[in-house]
Amino acid sequence: MDAGIPRSKSARRFVIGQISWRFVCSSLLLFLITWLSISASATVTTITIQTPALTTQNIVDVTSPMHFEATAESSSTITGYVVYVDRENVYQNYSPSLDAWITLAPGTTHSIYVTAWDSSGGLLSTPTYSINVTSAAPPIPPATAMRKSRVDSGSWTVDNNPGVGGECNDGSIGAYSNSSDPNTANSPGSATSGQHFIVTSKCKYDDSLFYVKDSTLPSPYAGDTNFLWDFWMYVPTTTPISAVQAIEADLFQAVQMSDGVHEFMFGSQCDYATNQWQFWLPQSGKLTWANVNLSPCQLAPGSWHHLTYFLQRVTATGYQVIPATFGPTSDPNTYLRFGTLTVDGTTMFVGGLANSTVPSPAWAPVVGIQHQLDSAEANVKLEEYVNKESVTSW
Repeated sequence: MDAGIPRSKSARRFVIGQISWRFVCSSLLLFLITWLSISASATVTTITIQTPALTTQNIVDVTSPMHFEATAESSSTITGYVVYVDRENVYQNYSPSLDAWITLAPGTTHSIYVTAWDSSGGLLSTPTYSINVTSAAPPIPPATAMRKSRVDSGSWTVDNNPGVGGECNDGSIGAYSNSSDPNTANSPGSATSGQHFIVTSKCKYDDSLFYVKDSTLPSPYAGDTNFLWDFWMYVPTTTPISAVQAIEADLFQAVQMSDGVHEFMFGSQCDYATNQWQFWLPQSGKLTWANVNLSPCQLAPGSWHHLTYFLQRVTATGYQVIPATFGPTSDPNTYLRFGTLTVDGTTMFVGGLANSTVPSPAWAPVVGIQHQLDSAEANVKLEEYVNKESVTSW
């Protein structure tokens, strides 16, 4: 086109379009530079540990399980935390705050620190602290925990099926109220509220199972990984101790995961023959009753005894990873960990780790508890009373 000759409208639109496109590109480039600059400067500025009270000046005494509460601040959103013990990851979540229960063996010392992340990838770690685990004690559940109280007054089932175990099964549920037994001086509750389990053995190894469960769907417990199970039990003096093979107590949870419904069986029993606490743990490649070197376990008859279990769902490493949202594909806590057992105010560390199973046919999601009486002789009557039983989960 010759100089001095006006351009056509289409040519002018082309030039204007070029200017507009350059403006858009420049604006976009400026935005990206600004965004990257902001992102690069976004970082976690502080981490405040509310619990436990730690200091870098000396070793701090703690109890197990150890309760961690912490918050962090950043110019971006806080997206998760990791707790490190002896430089190993022992807890991880994907939440804006930290609330963790970590089970450590009493009589041990450790180094410990916390790292927090934000949405930009920025992170910050606390100083390294030294702790001394002096003893074990049951945790105090958070106010938001779900509690099923007075489970002992619910609708219980007697399971006398052969699959329970034993050579025969002859259990029944009796009346709880009794004029003298179990209304002892240290009774924990009402004489008319509780459960009375009976086995009248017809063979040497007569076992019967008594259970109650919550099968509500969708399960309100699917995202719970911590369990505090509490109850009182009483064995009357009329039960011949030499005729008891074992007294069993179990808590179970079934959770829908990507490969099916996993059964978590927190099984425990007092083996009366050896006077040893046993838990349902892996041994020689399979789950079985295993001694945990805690004895004695026989509880004095004719008196009420108070038992509290702290139990957890964990990963294969033995510690928890808590996703932002629980679901069959996001929940990695496919193992179970026996934390502590408290009997009449004395807390024992268990610490056993076991895998969950995928039963066939698969269970439906559920939470429940069960008690079992096993005889060691024929033609004897075994009895157990249970009162003030509750399960708190979070």
